[in-house]
Amino acid sequence: MQEEILKLIELQKIDLEILKIERDLQKIPQSLQKVQKEQEQMSKKLELLITNLDEKKSQKKFFEEELQEEYQRLKRTQARLMQIKGTREYQLLLKEMEEIKRTNKQKEDEILKLMEEIENLEKEKEKLEKKLEEINAVFKEEEQKFNEFCQKLLKQKEELMEKRTKLTQKISQNLLKKYEAVRQKKSGIGIAPVINSICEGCHMAIPPQLYNELQRDNRYYECPHCKRLIYYKKIYCPEEGEDGSLEAHTQSVKK
Repeated sequence: MQEEILKLIELQKIDLEILKIERDLQKIPQSLQKVQKEQEQMSKKLELLITNLDEKKSQKKFFEEELQEEYQRLKRTQARLMQIKGTREYQLLLKEMEEIKRTNKQKEDEILKLMEEIENLEKEKEKLEKKLEEINAVFKEEEQKFNEFCQKLLKQKEELMEKRTKLTQKISQNLLKKYEAVRQKKSGIGIAPVINSICEGCHMAIPPQLYNELQRDNRYYECPHCKRLIYYKKIYCPEEGEDGSLEAHTQSVKK
């Protein structure tokens, strides 16, 4: 039985390593997240600028078309003026021409203003596109690093899975079934050591009688609190200090 427990302890270590790899694969590195956020912000900023630029161009085109119509209207009014003989009608046409010229001047000023705004927006657009291009290059680099890291982790996981398969074949099916059932329910931890009457799986004290039996017996027992399989740590892992504790392994998985 002691040999099977040792194998089960080794299996637990492998499972915790696999669990850590699986969680690391789901995490996006902060460096990649940062660049991704910058990329999204810059893309949105550029999109808003392009929308504004298109609106300005449309407005400019509209004013230019209106101005052309007003120029034509002014020409027609000037032509009529040459044919007028009456003073009153002549004065009215002169007034109309002045009004057209004043309106045209306003439109010309608006067009010049829009042309200046469009020019500035075009320059800003060019700057943003350059920045976005730089950010995209950094993002691509960070993404490649992350993909390479993931490939490395997947290779490690594959090696661990092969090791796990070989190890499970050396453990009795009843014991393995019990371990797997508990592991699935208890955050990946199916077997836990006990030291100083404390189960390192749930950090609860086990009854004194059970602790005494655990110290003098090679058999496995269940923690009455978390139902994990438990063993006396000093028998199976006498060389491990604090860094070799189940808690240390568990914390590394959670990070």
